[in-house]
Amino acid sequence: MRAYTEPYRHGADVIARLDGVGAHRQDGRILHFLGSGAMVVGDMSRAARHLAPAAAAWRSQGRLGLLARSLAASWPQVYLGRLERAREESAEGLGLAEESGEWIVWLGLKATAGLVAALRGETEQAARTVRELRSHRLFAGMPFVTVMAQQTDGLLALFDGRATEAYDVLARAFDPVDPHYHSVSRWLLAPDLADAAVAAGTVREARELLADLPEPAGRLPSEMMVVAHAYTDAVLAPDDTAEERCAAALTALPADWTLSRARLRLHHGRWLRRQRRNVDARHPLRLARDEFDRVGAQPWAEMAREQLRATGESSGRRQANTGEQLSAQETQIAVLASQGLSNREIGQRLFISHRTVGAHLYRIYPRLGITGRGRLAAALAALHDEQTTSDVSGGSGPE
Repeated sequence: MRAYTEPYRHGADVIARLDGVGAHRQDGRILHFLGSGAMVVGDMSRAARHLAPAAAAWRSQGRLGLLARSLAASWPQVYLGRLERAREESAEGLGLAEESGEWIVWLGLKATAGLVAALRGETEQAARTVRELRSHRLFAGMPFVTVMAQQTDGLLALFDGRATEAYDVLARAFDPVDPHYHSVSRWLLAPDLADAAVAAGTVREARELLADLPEPAGRLPSEMMVVAHAYTDAVLAPDDTAEERCAAALTALPADWTLSRARLRLHHGRWLRRQRRNVDARHPLRLARDEFDRVGAQPWAEMAREQLRATGESSGRRQANTGEQLSAQETQIAVLASQGLSNREIGQRLFISHRTVGAHLYRIYPRLGITGRGRLAAALAALHDEQTTSDVSGGSGPE
């Protein structure tokens, strides 16, 4: 209750207490409250650490409405760079929320799904998801959802090269009279706003908009606030202190926020290029590209490749194998379906509805290059052979 109602006043105390509270792995209710409290103050690592076992507890007990609530952990996973897991959990949660009538939960999961699609470069899917979200009768009254929709719209504009529009869209989330404003979650958009400001040439305006950030960051020492402060301080820094602040920010970023670290390296590489230090730029750009590839953040991966090419270094497009196109749950569903289980039987085993199973299979078939269930066993066998060959031929020792 303290985390939700007065996060700036009580957030530091909540965070300090979270690490001292233990809960049984099957006590879904306590685990959910711990995770939810961490999530609302922006401490995403702790949120994911508590909400994941909460979801596992509800799943094992077949309590699907409560499971949908704990699958809200898909939102923290986004900022931790676990896009595939976030995609999987939000998709499952949406199906459960529809069935159980958890419409506020549905809105949050839908917003997460749209954000994940944008970060994966699935532009049409992201735009369609946000339109569906905005048309929902409850949307306008849910600030935690409106700010996420605004973030997705801003990123779509930024990835599409519409930097000025992206800045204007994101800046609205910092205006207290705007319907997309959220007193806490707006800080998750601060890195996006800084990136848009650099691209749009509105750095001075962004500095003014974020001038008050150090004060709430000092009162609420959550991961979200640390990232917002460190990242924007580095990206919006004048040239004479930019490199020093970038190094400081990389040290300050929480260990689990690998996506933010990769974004900061991309910015650093760009800055080095502007200083005509092309050779120096290659190292941070390579690190950024590899991390974006690993998590599946295609728009940023392509930006890193473009910057590397501009330094004179070729950087080919990464070829994902078929297995990377299936999530863990999709693989599990495909295996069970290949063994002859019906959608209903698969759903009973995994505690999801038969309609959710059908929706997954509908997406799985084209990824495996097949048209129906009868070819699943052969496709999965071929996939296994492909992965085994890749492991044998492409493995390497420690760097």
